[in-house]
Amino acid sequence: MKTIGKFRVLAWTAAVIMALPGVALAQAYPSRPVKIIVPYSTGSSVDTIARQVGQRLAPVWGQPVVIENQVSASGIPGTAIVAKSAPDGYTLAMVAINHAINPSLYKDIPFDAQGDFRPVARVASAPLIFVAHPGVAANTLVELIAMARARPKELFYGSAGSGSSLQLTFELLKSKAGIDITHVPYKGVAQMLTDLLAGQVPLASPAVALAMPLIAAGKLKPLAVTSAKRSSVLPNVPTVMESGVADFEVSAWSGLLAPARTPDDVVARISTEVGRIAQSKEFVELQQKGGVEPYYLSSADFTTFLGAEVAKWSKLVRESGAKVD
Repeated sequence: MKTIGKFRVLAWTAAVIMALPGVALAQAYPSRPVKIIVPYSTGSSVDTIARQVGQRLAPVWGQPVVIENQVSASGIPGTAIVAKSAPDGYTLAMVAINHAINPSLYKDIPFDAQGDFRPVARVASAPLIFVAHPGVAANTLVELIAMARARPKELFYGSAGSGSSLQLTFELLKSKAGIDITHVPYKGVAQMLTDLLAGQVPLASPAVALAMPLIAAGKLKPLAVTSAKRSSVLPNVPTVMESGVADFEVSAWSGLLAPARTPDDVVARISTEVGRIAQSKEFVELQQKGGVEPYYLSSADFTTFLGAEVAKWSKLVRESGAKVD
C-alpha cells in the first residue's frame, strides 16, 4: 500500500508539472542553439554588442549563441524574420534606435514595431555628439544656438541621409531650442565626415565613438553630447540639457527583442542573464572603451522605453516633415 501511495504522489506531481508548460519550458530553456539576428552589417556597433553578449551567454546556457546578420539599410527585413519566428526564445533580434523611427518613415512595414515583439532587454546606449568644424565661431552649444537664432537658415548641418537618426537628432534640437538650421543630406556617414572635416558643411552629430579621435586630433570641436548623462570618454563635454535645452535625450541604443507571445519565464530568464552581463565590470569597461555606455533595462522597463521612443520620433517626423531618400 505504501508503494502504491508513493506512486500516486509521484504521478500527481508529474501531472502538475506537465500542466505548467511555462515552468517546464523555463527549466529546459535553452536546450538548443539560440540565434540572434542583427539586421545591420558585420562590424557595426549593434553587431559588435550582439556578439559580445552572445559570447558571454553561451557558456552560461551551455548552448551556442549564433549571430546572423541580415543587412539592409533600414533593418526592416531582418527584424521581420524575428516577428514571424516561433515565440519560443530561440530566435531573437538585436535592434537599434531606427526600430523606433522606422514606423514613422516607411509605409507598409511588415510588422508592428511594438505589438509583434516582446522587448527583452536594453543592453547599451551610444550617445551622439554635436560637433563643429574648427572654423565655426561657436565653441559651445549655447553659443551655437545664439548664432542660429541670430542667423536663421544660414547655418548648415550634415547627416547620413534624409530620415537618418543623425538628421532627426538635429531636428529635435531645432524643435526644442527654437532654431532653424538647414539640412544637408549625404549618402552615408563617411561622405558626410569627409565634407565636415573639409569645412564644406560646418555641423554634424555623429556617434561619440566616431568623433572621439577627430576631437582628440583637433579636427572637430565638441559642443554637447546628446545623452542624459555625460559620456565617460568625454567627461568635460556637457550634455544638451546642461546647455539649456530641456527634455533632450538621444542615444543610439541597442536592445534585444523576442517574438510576441514568447513565454514570460523565457523572456525573464534571457533578460536576467543579459542584465548580469551588461552590468558586469568587465562588460562595462569594454563598452566604454568604444564610446558606448552600458545601459541595461529589464523587459518591463524596455517595453516602456520603446513605447516612449516610438511616440517621440513619430511626433518629430510628423512635425519636421522628415522623409527617407
